[in-house]
Amino acid sequence: MRWNKVFSKTGMLAVMLVVIGIGIFFYERQYCGAEQPARYETQQLRQVITADSKTSRTIMWQTAAPESDAWVEYRLQGGQDIQKTAAQGKEFATDAGTVYQQSVTLTGLEPASVYEYRAGSGKEFSDWHTLQTDGGGAFSALIFGDSQSLDYNVWRQTASAAYANDKAAAFFINMGDLVDNGEQYSQWRSWFRGASGLLPQIPVAPISGNHENYSLQWKPYKGDLYLTLFDLPLNGPEGLQKQAYSYDYGEVHFAVIDTQLEELKDWQPDLVARQVKWLENDLAASNKKWKVVLVHRSLFRYQDGKPNELGAALLPVLDRSNVDVVFSAHIHTYGRTAPFKNGNVAGQGTVYISSGRSGDKTWAGSRAKPQEVVFDNVLDQPNYMKLTADSHKLTVTSLKQDGKLIDTMTLTK
Repeated sequence: MRWNKVFSKTGMLAVMLVVIGIGIFFYERQYCGAEQPARYETQQLRQVITADSKTSRTIMWQTAAPESDAWVEYRLQGGQDIQKTAAQGKEFATDAGTVYQQSVTLTGLEPASVYEYRAGSGKEFSDWHTLQTDGGGAFSALIFGDSQSLDYNVWRQTASAAYANDKAAAFFINMGDLVDNGEQYSQWRSWFRGASGLLPQIPVAPISGNHENYSLQWKPYKGDLYLTLFDLPLNGPEGLQKQAYSYDYGEVHFAVIDTQLEELKDWQPDLVARQVKWLENDLAASNKKWKVVLVHRSLFRYQDGKPNELGAALLPVLDRSNVDVVFSAHIHTYGRTAPFKNGNVAGQGTVYISSGRSGDKTWAGSRAKPQEVVFDNVLDQPNYMKLTADSHKLTVTSLKQDGKLIDTMTLTK
């Protein structure tokens, strides 16, 4: 009786070990084997803005394993002629381990055309997605204020609601502070998941915020992870490529300025000065009807509305260049000024818009600046903006996540 019990227990243990061993064997075959497609599944697939959206587009993605032979296949929508462009692979270390990334810039595309594309390799491909090139005419774009969050489901809900209400949007802008900590890769995964309904379909045009320049220890950080995750246009000032850049869409010229002088002072003490001349030359070279400048930090002091250090350097350039709109972020509130020129409210001048927030973090202490004619601290829910433009009219509309109107403004020429 006693031996039977011992044998029974021993036998049961042996059977359990065999079952566990078989399970581990098949798990490794299914999920860890070299031939397993999941290792090469296309993750975080995204379109990224290029300087000329009429003829080019950048496609990027990650895989769980290194891939030396990846590419993008694309064709005109409904066509049979599939073209193929090889990807450039890169691997880099993060706090969550090594990331394997692929990037392709498609060139020679036809303007005003809809393409289908898929990304991957012979081992695994993404689904087919659409890619639409700029036709030079009227378009709309979505603009999101700070998406940094504790719960990135709020960012997902804002992005999803905005895109559901404007499926014709050509691209979207994220105004900086995409994540709360720029060196923490898990937050980037959350940001990508939040925008997964948009990124494969329309390009992102991101801006670096101060939170992209914080390390895991919350110290100043060069923002390498942000700059690696987005292969942005390289037409910015020498040494500041991808931090500052510009691009065209329709009749609008967009210029991005890096305003993180506090976080980057140890690496780039002349950050603002190096961008001033570039911005003036960049704006002067554009023949587009509308000029828009994008900054993360405001150019005005919050306490009295006077130009701050950034504003003192940049406002004269904006005035001389007849910039139509400057968008900023950082304070998680929505505000719009009257036209502003030579340091004063004017009949004709630049309109400055603080973009609000698209994530869950709020600034309860924010208040309107003296030159703002509309102000909303968007504490009750996040917001987003929609920009529409053609050769005669540019309209900016700000909406809460549920679609409630905050403000709308139209400029005409």
